[in-house]
Amino acid sequence: MNNIDYLSLDGRSLRTLVTVLEESSVSAAAERLGLSQSAVSHTLDKLRLALGDPLFVRSGRGIAPTARAQALRDPVRALLDDLKRLTDERVFDPAIGRLEFTVAANDFQRDLVFPHVTRGMLEERLDVHLHFVASGMPATNLLHEARCQLIVTPFPPAGEDIYQARLFEDRLVCFYDGRRRDAPASLQALQQAEHIDVRFDEGRVRAGSRRQLDEVLQRNPRVTVANFAAIAPFLRNTALVAVQPSLMGKLGLREFNTAELPCGAEPLVFYMVWHRRDHDDPAHRWLRERVKAGAARAVA
Repeated sequence: MNNIDYLSLDGRSLRTLVTVLEESSVSAAAERLGLSQSAVSHTLDKLRLALGDPLFVRSGRGIAPTARAQALRDPVRALLDDLKRLTDERVFDPAIGRLEFTVAANDFQRDLVFPHVTRGMLEERLDVHLHFVASGMPATNLLHEARCQLIVTPFPPAGEDIYQARLFEDRLVCFYDGRRRDAPASLQALQQAEHIDVRFDEGRVRAGSRRQLDEVLQRNPRVTVANFAAIAPFLRNTALVAVQPSLMGKLGLREFNTAELPCGAEPLVFYMVWHRRDHDDPAHRWLRERVKAGAARAVA
């Protein structure tokens, strides 16, 4: 006979369970949820009683989920998404109440698009707070684990519960310091040049047109950096070249000369990506429209 009182379960407790599963740590889950460790531990104790399972056991210096806890991960995530969708048709007015969103974007697309978005919100005196995290080469767990509500990237992660929309298009060009060198006049010259490049994750291969371009250029960069803002100090007063999106010329590389690539390259398309749980939410639809408008102004 099943004596579990399912009505004793609530959304906050279930979210705590999923977060501990994702972090494999009570302290890390508490930090992410903005709670104390004791509050998270207390919630887990209540869930253990309700579900009749220890859920987590000691493993070395950390904890490991039981088979029961692992089996609950996906059903509980789906249930939380369904609970959230109950509010999706609510009346929404961005001028009423505080809104908070977390966006995953690397510094190029963040600095290109979101100042336009923020200025509009400030001019309208909306109580909207944007938090940014680096996306690197984004994976679906950023959205599955609700670490962000939106990703802006040229490398959209794919999944049955992941949505994407084309945001803007750019092309790759060669940046160089015209005081120290001329533009590479041929593919061979570009191959022989010393490159600086951005690499977000050494353990993962570049995707799409960038990987193909690396193969064409036979690049073994002299310098690699972890973000776009770091390119300029290394490029300045050197013979290095940087093959990067042309719109970097509006940002940190505006002082440098540019040349078209002698080998050509496929267009670089940037997307915004979001999870199914946020697809019909009016606040998130409003944010996506704002981002789309900000991108249009940025590339105009």
